[in-house]
Amino acid sequence: MSAAFDHDAKRAIRQALATRSYQTDSVRIVDHDISGWRWIVASHNGVFAAAPGKWKTLIHGWFFGICRDRDSLYLFENCGRHDRTLNLGRLIRIGLAGGQLGEAMVLAKGLDGNCHQVRVIDDLICVVDTANQAVLRFSLGGAPVDIKRPFPIASPDDRSGAYLHINSIGRIGGRLVLMLHNGKAIPQKRSELAWLDDQWQVTERSFIEGHQCHDLLTDSHGTLWHSASASGEIIASDGRRAKVHDSMMTRALAFNGEMLAVGLSIFSERHLRDGLRGGLAILNRELEPLELLDLPGSPTDIVGLAS
Repeated sequence: MSAAFDHDAKRAIRQALATRSYQTDSVRIVDHDISGWRWIVASHNGVFAAAPGKWKTLIHGWFFGICRDRDSLYLFENCGRHDRTLNLGRLIRIGLAGGQLGEAMVLAKGLDGNCHQVRVIDDLICVVDTANQAVLRFSLGGAPVDIKRPFPIASPDDRSGAYLHINSIGRIGGRLVLMLHNGKAIPQKRSELAWLDDQWQVTERSFIEGHQCHDLLTDSHGTLWHSASASGEIIASDGRRAKVHDSMMTRALAFNGEMLAVGLSIFSERHLRDGLRGGLAILNRELEPLELLDLPGSPTDIVGLAS
């Protein structure tokens, strides 16, 4: 069997399994034990548990956002995989108890396959609908609440800068904020933060250091961090920055105690992404590298577990 055929065959099998799980509302958890692990990492090729020196697969699938709120994980899975026009995206909740992944429940289906981060803000689940430049809001039980549209819809093929590729959301210092990737714009634009009021109206847009940026994270001192993805860096609002990798993009950040996990991915066309490996860089608080884990998928989001 040729390498090309083997990859195509694997892709077809993965798609069939993803479609089946979507149709049956099943979540392909293969390992429930997360006791003693430091991070849970979502990727294009599964969800992993990670800790210094080790990782393991927890769930099969193509995942983007993941977050923790109290005793639950919330995840976005794209069961349409390469063909996001199928609208086979879904929102999942998995209970946490006693160092174990508990029952999995599908809360919402029929979502665009290019949704990105999931965060709980104001006791509502917020799903960043990147392709439609919107934020979908659900109750913690999965009931649809509303759709917030701080920016007009623009074609993902737009090069004028109208398509923003919104990928991250947070409430920081009491204010709502979105990460505007801006990677499609010609000429090239730096990424921006869009600050919103409680009516989800944009009150301020500010350029940040870096291009094609991802993720928003505050540390225990309230310092804001982001991944300057195109340059393989992470940057803090107080001016600190670190080069994490020379050839891979930084994407996804999560502190755990005195360590910071940084997801690393290789940029590629969408149809190739599930065949690419990724990495998880572990840094100390001085941003010095401790180690680099090789993963069978490119990280998209990370959540820290109790240290």
